Amino acid sequence: MIDDFQFKFGEYKKQLMKLNSHAWDGDKKWPEIEEWLKNFDGKYCSKEEEKLLALHLLTNFIYFGNSTIREMLKACYQDQFIIPLKQEIRKNLSDSVDCAKINSLLDIEIQKTLFIGAGNPSESGAHLLYFFRQMNGLSKEMFSDFFGAFYPDTQSDALIPHSANISRYVFFDDLVASGTQITGYLKDRLARIRIKNPDVDLQFMCLFATTTGLNALNGSEMFNGKANCLFHLDDSYKVFNEESRNFSESKEPSLERLKQFCYCYSTYLGFYEEDKLGYKDGQLMIGFPYNTPDNTLPIFWCKHPVLWTPIFTRYNKIYS
Repeated sequence: MIDDFQFKFGEYKKQLMKLNSHAWDGDKKWPEIEEWLKNFDGKYCSKEEEKLLALHLLTNFIYFGNSTIREMLKACYQDQFIIPLKQEIRKNLSDSVDCAKINSLLDIEIQKTLFIGAGNPSESGAHLLYFFRQMNGLSKEMFSDFFGAFYPDTQSDALIPHSANISRYVFFDDLVASGTQITGYLKDRLARIRIKNPDVDLQFMCLFATTTGLNALNGSEMFNGKANCLFHLDDSYKVFNEESRNFSESKEPSLERLKQFCYCYSTYLGFYEEDKLGYKDGQLMIGFPYNTPDNTLPIFWCKHPVLWTPIFTRYNKIYS
């Protein structure tokens, strides 16, 4: 007779194979999962129970394959840019229903817009703008890096637009979690843009944002209410939050047991206290084909030549 471990293990394997086939674009084959499971060697409880805890977490991991990301980029453009812009145009036309006139003005407004990757040109925001342009059939002239859009004024601390024809700048990123990095990168620059262009239209759009990150972006010194996301990661997406959408204390394995399991291995891997459940206690379980955010639980993405084999690799930024 099959024992309890083998039965549960087999059920998790079936779930993961379905996920890989239908949601993960076939990116995670079973041999990769087996290699990841070898990391769990009994530091918290028995090896068999640790493997079941790891598989339980993995079956609840939110992974967005390339095809899903591309469709989300289309939805992002329509929901966060085109629809609000049409609504604004209609309002200015006294709620006109003249579609031809609305679309004509829409085309003009689109030409006045420049999309900019938030952060360094080598980072994920700029990387995704390539697919954003393709999926939405946009001209490459509508995209720029930051200093292709603005230059420093020699007479003041202001940043001046390169083109007088652009009146709307839309900054783009994939994920905003803590909001620390993006505010650090843009806060001073946005203030310098506004010195000589106080009424310039500065917007921000992203695929994913936590409540904390979205609040940081919508502050008066940032985008002042003009930052939006397609997928809002509220506190229920924090794995070990009391309102966690995936786990609870009343079910097995319990929320606390899963938390202590992750905490044990993050301690073993040398993470600082505030980062043991993801950067700044992010507690996310989310990943993309091109990278995994450090706000995600480290047991999924940590990479070490001796200590750890990841299942969703993270490629850390290298700062000089």
